[in-house]
Amino acid sequence: MSGATLTITIGLATATAVMLPSLIRRLKRRAAPPLWFSSLLSDTAMWQRLVVQEWDDPGWRTRNGWAGTDFVHGASAAVHVPDYVLEVNGAAAVHLVGAVHFGAAAESHRQLCHGGTMTAVMDDVIGWTGFCCDGTCRPWSGFTVQINTALKAPVAVGSWLRVDGRVIRREGGRKVWVSASLTCPETGKTHCEAEGLFLLAKPSA
Repeated sequence: MSGATLTITIGLATATAVMLPSLIRRLKRRAAPPLWFSSLLSDTAMWQRLVVQEWDDPGWRTRNGWAGTDFVHGASAAVHVPDYVLEVNGAAAVHLVGAVHFGAAAESHRQLCHGGTMTAVMDDVIGWTGFCCDGTCRPWSGFTVQINTALKAPVAVGSWLRVDGRVIRREGGRKVWVSASLTCPETGKTHCEAEGLFLLAKPSA
């Protein structure tokens, strides 16, 4: 083995040794969602779980032309929303709720999560609330085009928080305005608030 080959081999081994623990931490099985969210899932008279093929079938995205895993719903996502439920029992407006876990890979300041992970959650819930704007979930029926986010309080690594999305108004046939919040059910603290514009896709010709 030449000196150059040995150097490359040692370098790769060193890089693998450094990266592997981080990868293992990211792929480690998450704790189950909190009891408050499990109770929503079981209350089928009030809440309906969104049935989304790509969340329930890990191979669905690959088979349908996607290049990777979902940024927020993928199993190894740094900030992860496993499910959403849609309020169905006489709600005045479309209302979506999810449980969100902030993993170690979301860390920025010591033991605190990057503000961008909160913004990613706001983007996600605004988008999925938009998909449900007519009371039925229609994935990929439009896209978020604007988000105004206010970061209110830091999020500790390992936290499970509640995320809400509500349709607050509509303009014309395509514009849907959505408000969103990220809160701690145990303390009542608000960590993040946002308002966004979701645009429904143009009808097919």
